[in-house]
Amino acid sequence: MQQDKENLSRRDLLKILGASGIALGGVGLATPTKAEAKSDKAPNIAIIGAGLGGISLSAKLVQELPNAKIKLFDADPILYYQPGFTLIAAGIYNKQDTQYNKKDLIDSKVEWIQENVSAVNPNTNNLTTTSGQVYPYDYLIIGTGTMNQFEKYQGLTEEFVNNPNTNVTSIYTPDGAVKAQSMMKKAAKEGGKVIFAEPNTPFKCGGANKKINFLLEDLSVTNHTKEKIDMCLYTGGGAMLSSPTHAKMIEQFYIERKMPYLMRHQLVEVDTARNIATFEKLMPYTENGEQKVSKERFEKPYDYLFVIPPMKTADFITEAGLAITKGHTDGNWVDVDSYTLQHKKYSNIFAIGDCAGVPKGKTGASIRKQYPVIAENLIAHLNNQPLKAKFNGYTACPLLTHYGKAVMVEFDYEGTAPSMPCFGATRESWLNWFVKVYLMKPMVMSGMIHARA
Repeated sequence: MQQDKENLSRRDLLKILGASGIALGGVGLATPTKAEAKSDKAPNIAIIGAGLGGISLSAKLVQELPNAKIKLFDADPILYYQPGFTLIAAGIYNKQDTQYNKKDLIDSKVEWIQENVSAVNPNTNNLTTTSGQVYPYDYLIIGTGTMNQFEKYQGLTEEFVNNPNTNVTSIYTPDGAVKAQSMMKKAAKEGGKVIFAEPNTPFKCGGANKKINFLLEDLSVTNHTKEKIDMCLYTGGGAMLSSPTHAKMIEQFYIERKMPYLMRHQLVEVDTARNIATFEKLMPYTENGEQKVSKERFEKPYDYLFVIPPMKTADFITEAGLAITKGHTDGNWVDVDSYTLQHKKYSNIFAIGDCAGVPKGKTGASIRKQYPVIAENLIAHLNNQPLKAKFNGYTACPLLTHYGKAVMVEFDYEGTAPSMPCFGATRESWLNWFVKVYLMKPMVMSGMIHARA
């Protein structure tokens, strides 16, 4: 691999990728043809949430519905390129490398209301902001993303996790990612007991915490300190990832590298004074045809704790009757059709990104596939036509396995998705690392967010 890197310069690789379209096409970011107006109608469109999904979709709608009145609701002036948080922890990015001003990203034809939404009335087609202002809409797109719930782990708060002077962190916040970098360096140098904990409820980017686990192990090998580190991954779910192929691949990596892991082990409490994490071992069984779970608690001491918080989306979604009410409801996700992304009850409401209640698709690559689908389906609905555009559940994530190596994890609702031959479905390569570190951010923040990719 080292010889491959020497024989293929960065400039040469860029030329190859640019000429072949691999850089964009292989990870679901193919450059589209220039959008043309598809309707001259002027609907009143409200988009809640100026994240990656909301801003990208608003740019697409500006192109295809030039007469539409588009309002984007979000009080936060800063957008973080969240896929970069793992690279902050890895010591490759800094916090500023992931930070963008939304005013520089939102199309000038979109009216940005710098307030959050406190309520939605889908029966009267209006929403209310935190200041009490009421806005009507013809179409509503919900793109509120996820909210971290560190407090679901008894004894933890987000403030404690972000505090640079504590030994608990999470790469799901920018400050936590910065803190993770220093914790990784210290653990790789001095050793200690390291715990990685993941919930058994839906969360975005299922591979993120595992990337840090892999990179820490790689650092410890480089520093010749692996024997000083006692680390283990505890995941609340019964699989490493929702894609069976990639779940087994990740397990195999852990086995080959002698990295301990335990599934169906759910973190429930953190005693920050004694540095003790309490887990529940989940043991599913069937009794008289009914599915049940037996639980057994145990304590585990730690020197360093890396956690993924349980997640939910905005409270108004449940209060407005827009959340999933049947089956798996953890996280109050918007109840939309998995393919059209249209709300199952209210036909003029759609959801994009992490807040959407779909079986898969809580990554930026998913949003890349979702925003054109919603734009097309919204226009079809506007013209009283069938909704033909479909989101297939595509998700992609470059799984960092070593410094200088990654696997391009891609799959859809069926569990797999075609991968470009040069990336490989389960193969580690420097090319995948290169895409993650050097190409994905400019593709997303200079292309996709302006509906140009």
